[in-house]
Amino acid sequence: MSVSPSVEISGPEVISPGKINSVDLIGPEKTNTSSQTSSRLNLSVPQTVRSNIGVNNPGKLGGNSLFPLPNSPQVSGGASATGNPRNKVSLGKGFSMMDWIRLSKSGEDLTGVGGYKVGGHIREVTKVELKKHRKRKDCWMALNGMVYNVTRYMDFHPGGWDELVKGAGKDATEMFNEIHRWVNYQGLLEACLVGKLVDTPVMISPPQLKLPPPNAVIPSIPSKPPAPSFDFFQTDSKITLNIYSKRRGMIKDRVIIDNDQKNLRVLCLLPNKEAFIVHLELAGSVGCTSGLKVGVSSGKIELELMKINRDHWPGLGRPLENHLWYGHVKDLPVSYRQWTVKEVVSVTHDTRKFLLESPPGTFLSVPVGHHIHIKCEVEGIHLTRSYTPVKNLTIGKSDESQIQLLVKIYKDGTVTPSLDNLCIGDLIEVSDHTGDFSLSQLGDRSNVVLLAAGTGCTPIFSLLEHILTSTNKIKKITLLYFNKTWQDVIWKKELNQIQDDRLKVVHVLSEDPDHKPSGRVNKDLLTPHVEGDIWVGVCGPKGFSEEVHRLLLQEFSLGTDIFHIFQG
Repeated sequence: MSVSPSVEISGPEVISPGKINSVDLIGPEKTNTSSQTSSRLNLSVPQTVRSNIGVNNPGKLGGNSLFPLPNSPQVSGGASATGNPRNKVSLGKGFSMMDWIRLSKSGEDLTGVGGYKVGGHIREVTKVELKKHRKRKDCWMALNGMVYNVTRYMDFHPGGWDELVKGAGKDATEMFNEIHRWVNYQGLLEACLVGKLVDTPVMISPPQLKLPPPNAVIPSIPSKPPAPSFDFFQTDSKITLNIYSKRRGMIKDRVIIDNDQKNLRVLCLLPNKEAFIVHLELAGSVGCTSGLKVGVSSGKIELELMKINRDHWPGLGRPLENHLWYGHVKDLPVSYRQWTVKEVVSVTHDTRKFLLESPPGTFLSVPVGHHIHIKCEVEGIHLTRSYTPVKNLTIGKSDESQIQLLVKIYKDGTVTPSLDNLCIGDLIEVSDHTGDFSLSQLGDRSNVVLLAAGTGCTPIFSLLEHILTSTNKIKKITLLYFNKTWQDVIWKKELNQIQDDRLKVVHVLSEDPDHKPSGRVNKDLLTPHVEGDIWVGVCGPKGFSEEVHRLLLQEFSLGTDIFHIFQG
């Protein structure tokens, strides 16, 4: 999709010679959009095999246990220096996602109460009752009005049981939506459903002696930014849609456009984790190519659409689902689109590069350090995986209609083996981008240190490409790249090619004692590089990121405002 560069739009609004319109909507509001029929990525699953290997989950899995799966990552050994996804922990034997899927479909009662129905009706769980179940081995939590017994799921949770238990005994909806709103928890926890959450009956307390109120002090109420708005004007040949975000700092990457020539959806991702949507069935047909301009200071977004037929429209169109929706991003459902596989290339012995092309009429440019989610189906359950797109380090500007992913393939994984089987022309579901990193965090610092471990290199590569091509303010860049062996180094040749007086790349190998430096991240390795007025970017497996976080805070006394830990 062709999109013109971001430009500054300032001063009074310029009205073209065409006719000016208020936002006229024709007819009754619609709530459903037409969707293209598309094929999902179907994953092949190994045949069920009985296992005689013990499990370490609290409680018994039963005499007919099918867990763990033979040769699963939980059985075949620990993770390598590059093996752990950066937001996951090393799980115990027999507790892979495939093991959980098979357990949830085994018929065993995972609710602990005999199912979610009582007397033919769904069980009602009060907040008082919910609060009683807040222990490691007796853990209930509420998500979007439904209560789940997640006790048995604890050892299967990719983020570790200690993360999951933070929501124990309470309504964890807001916490969940803040971080994992794209995850299909209904499918994963269907067998754990205890019932629905209801308000605790109101207890009538005895009358209290009323005391005169103290002198009233009116608290200061911070002013909320105004809600975005939009209007349009037209000529016989084109429609110009103006969205007034009323926020500074808007850039082109914060706008996602879906234009199928009849239906138009524009998602504006505003600062402070807010969003605004314009979603219309247009009064006439337009070309799928859109011209986009964004005012960084004014916050104005201008979208130009060319009409298929030269005529005057009576209005802009009919409202569709979530038209003029405005609120917190966590409350907005994640949208997925069918992207086409254009290229698959082996980068290392276990890492592939996937080049994906967006659907016609879609504009989605992923900001630096943000990630997308790929959705697929395993035994009837939708699973998602997060990946940070990267841009070429040695080639010119990337095509804005494409994204490329670096994916480590786990031979006995749940999702990646089927990704490894993708062919050119296959379709794959890709989400909106998400993330909280902003380039403004770098401030005016001229010295940047980047720490990456294994496939944690992807957000670091994304940031590195931006620094090298888009700014001259940063004079010194140091990349410390931690891997197991030389065979595991991603884009080794490309990194060597781009080194110059400005960029220094230091490879640290944990299993090659002849290479210097070697070992794992420690204070001595970082000391020569972490000095002066610097900014530090970090990404890697959970243990790596936690150790770097500790070192930067305790050993180097850096403030949290001058380093960022990327999360997948």
